[in-house]
Amino acid sequence: MVSVIIPLYNGEKFIRKTIQSILNQTYKDVEIIIVDDCSTDNSKEVIFNEFGGLIGKKIIYVRNQENMERSYTRNRGFEVSKGEYVFFLDADDEWEEDYIESSLKELEKYHIVYSVPRTFIDQDSKVIRVSKKRIPEDVGKLIFSGQIGYPSASAFRREAFLGYREDVLHREDWEIYIRSYLSGLKIKVVDNNKVRIREHPYRSSKNMRKFFLATMKVYQEYKEKVPLEYKKDFLFHMADISFRVGNLPLGWKFFFESLSLEVVKNPRNLLTLLKRGFRIDRYVDYLKNPI
Repeated sequence: MVSVIIPLYNGEKFIRKTIQSILNQTYKDVEIIIVDDCSTDNSKEVIFNEFGGLIGKKIIYVRNQENMERSYTRNRGFEVSKGEYVFFLDADDEWEEDYIESSLKELEKYHIVYSVPRTFIDQDSKVIRVSKKRIPEDVGKLIFSGQIGYPSASAFRREAFLGYREDVLHREDWEIYIRSYLSGLKIKVVDNNKVRIREHPYRSSKNMRKFFLATMKVYQEYKEKVPLEYKKDFLFHMADISFRVGNLPLGWKFFFESLSLEVVKNPRNLLTLLKRGFRIDRYVDYLKNPI
């Protein structure tokens, strides 16, 4: 059996479509665990009105006693779940109908399967764009360069799920892949475009200050543990994040530490450097409110 865990907070606008994308799966032996993180909107009413006949059967609904954020909420869903395989789906994202079935084929051989999200949808589920970004074939390079993470694209064998950490909220999705890789778990990345990520103004993951602080915490913890062959990728990711928040001195520090012929020759890295490394306006803003 597969358990699909949905962390929910004020998701009344999209939760119906999210649940429906699970019910439409070609693989049917699925339980849906919805963990409501103290929503203040009509999320619960939408779920019970639309899927009331499935509550307590196909759908398990639980609610946190207080707002605990998404790492705790996903982990609580895992504790409630019973499936041999555990999938996560954010309350505003969707899957193609054969996503679970195709992932299970890989989970027979690997501990974790990550399906690269390429399709981004709007509030009405219409396609906004399809990413053409090149993905490294080397899983380690993908992980340590910070190009992996979406929980909605992550599936685990039950015994391989290490839990999302609450102390690195906003980078918990990246950190779990670093920790899993360093623990020796076998990770498979598939580029099959079966996960649809919804872009909308209500997403809770756009706080760049918290994102940067969590990224720095991950850096401090893992900087001595990163395999040597991925060190430059790890450092360049740190440079990129520093540039994004306007901390140009720190960004350039990380950049020069990452400097190698491979980094300089990578067109994507050069574009990042040109776009963000000279944004004096962001640096001025940063000086007004430094992190």
